[in-house]
Amino acid sequence: MNTESAPNPATSGRRHARWWLPTALAVSSAAVLLLVGCAAGSDTTEDAGGESPAASGAEGGNPSPSVSTISSDLIGYWHRAQSCSELLPAFEAAGLAQSHAGWLQGNFYGGAEGPATGDLCAGAAGPLEHSHWFTDDGEFGSHDQEGQQVDSGDYTLVDSDTLSFPSHAAEFGYGGDVLVDFTVDSGVATFSVVVPEPCDAGCQQAHAWALSAFASGPWEVGDVP
Repeated sequence: MNTESAPNPATSGRRHARWWLPTALAVSSAAVLLLVGCAAGSDTTEDAGGESPAASGAEGGNPSPSVSTISSDLIGYWHRAQSCSELLPAFEAAGLAQSHAGWLQGNFYGGAEGPATGDLCAGAAGPLEHSHWFTDDGEFGSHDQEGQQVDSGDYTLVDSDTLSFPSHAAEFGYGGDVLVDFTVDSGVATFSVVVPEPCDAGCQQAHAWALSAFASGPWEVGDVP
């Protein structure tokens, strides 16, 4: 893997999916959400109790024919209290811990730069609550521990247990699919990021984002408490 130094999301002042999203991603992803909302002609309802934040249907309660409805047990909110140390092994296994430490360390250091050598999670805050949500019309987003939205974009269901994130892949200049396997069982969701080999610079950046978002687990039903 390419180990050239990557921009540090934790120190650039730009929020990413879980903690500090690069500005271009935030702006473009917001545009994607706006376009989806216009096309669907519907609103999204968030519920901290874990109910689906699916788009509203057309008059009479029937789904709009313009909306492609996704059917999956994953639809809704999922939250977890995360720590830097639980993410570290996944970054190390992917060879991204040093080169993409900003995605690993993120907000665990309050926006400051974390350690560059030794234990990359030394002195990190946490565990910190975080949540993801998935709607049945293909929207994805996240809340931080204070309930603030820190990510937005789209997702597709590749098969019954695999997700892809097209808008995030595009924003990182990655021409492939960012694939994340998942399972849902008895109100608990687990995720596994599939990091391809070889993986060029755009691929590494996209999958460092994916690891920062999904390498921890398991996740429980509901928004940030």
